[in-house]
Amino acid sequence: MDTFARLENEVVNQKALQIGIERRLRKLSPASPIPAAEPPQMAIVRAILARVHRAASGNRERLDQVIERLFPVDVGRDIHRSLESPGEFLRTRAAVDPAMTTVPGWAAELVPGATLYSGALPLLAGRSVFSRIAARGLAIELPPGGSIRLPNAAPTDPPPSPWVGVGQPIPVRSGLLSLTTLRSHKAAVLSTFSEEIAAHSVPTAESIIADILQSDIARSIDATLLDANAGSPIRPAGLLNGVAPLTAGADAAADIKALVAAISDPAPVDFVIIAATQQAVALSLAYPQLTIPVLASDVLPPGTVIGLDAADFVSSVDRDSFTIAASTEAVLHEESAPDPIVDAGTTASPVRSLWQTDVGVKLREMLGWLMRRPGRVAVMESVSW
Repeated sequence: MDTFARLENEVVNQKALQIGIERRLRKLSPASPIPAAEPPQMAIVRAILARVHRAASGNRERLDQVIERLFPVDVGRDIHRSLESPGEFLRTRAAVDPAMTTVPGWAAELVPGATLYSGALPLLAGRSVFSRIAARGLAIELPPGGSIRLPNAAPTDPPPSPWVGVGQPIPVRSGLLSLTTLRSHKAAVLSTFSEEIAAHSVPTAESIIADILQSDIARSIDATLLDANAGSPIRPAGLLNGVAPLTAGADAAADIKALVAAISDPAPVDFVIIAATQQAVALSLAYPQLTIPVLASDVLPPGTVIGLDAADFVSSVDRDSFTIAASTEAVLHEESAPDPIVDAGTTASPVRSLWQTDVGVKLREMLGWLMRRPGRVAVMESVSW
């Protein structure tokens, strides 16, 4: 019995030693990295890729079969959700900080819009000027075909005091109240991809498609956002509509101060600079510690610098208005201002037949924007620095 007891004690000691060694090894080894959550727009990109594959193969497969063939089950589930209801999918997958006011059931209800649907097109073109300004301003989610009237009061100088004595009348803010109507307009973007792109492996094709969409959407929306055209039933007004250019000087700091001074009643709350790429780079080199946001745009003519109060920028998107269509059989007029393919016997030129060359993808969504008050945008042209 003594021999068996000694053997039993030895086994117990060896097990304890082994457990201790394993615990020490776990402490010394680096923790396994937690995989980062994929951005929600990747499901949209993959949905577009699936439609490109299906169109390139002559639509011989159902879309769900293409998704099942290309992607794992969990990824395919997100793709189906993004196709069925992009607004709801992007809203539920929106990235939020782990603060108490964004945790459901713990004051999240006090923060309306914490998971607001900000639009699929702006999300796909995250580096566009529109997307970055919209993130700083007021975003409004509209019902399909809806609009909203935004009240604005002219500022008073000086503002009334909020402190009221016992039995004394409460000061009333004097100033004219105006209403500005915000509505969305149809934004549509056409991108073409070669059939060889669809033949690439999934990660490569995703990257290529995401990059092309980023460029096409950003340039299309920003070209309208940053022009001087008036609004119409088919488009919102450009930010420079009705804005007279300021006289540029030779010093960048003095010019930026002049842009800020032009937005002075009241002073800008969130001043942002939008500049042609050359001027944006010059600012970053001359003032590397500059805390004012500087957004570069290649749709602006060289020498153009815009200053605006992003706090007055309002953007809108209609819920569930985002659609994706792909085709290899369409004929396109390749112009930024396209004509009908045939009009009164005249054929547009140049035209491209997707049947012969490419796969075309059409994205559509209802978007809109406005500045709530006039005088919140300033611009300089022919800047020399």
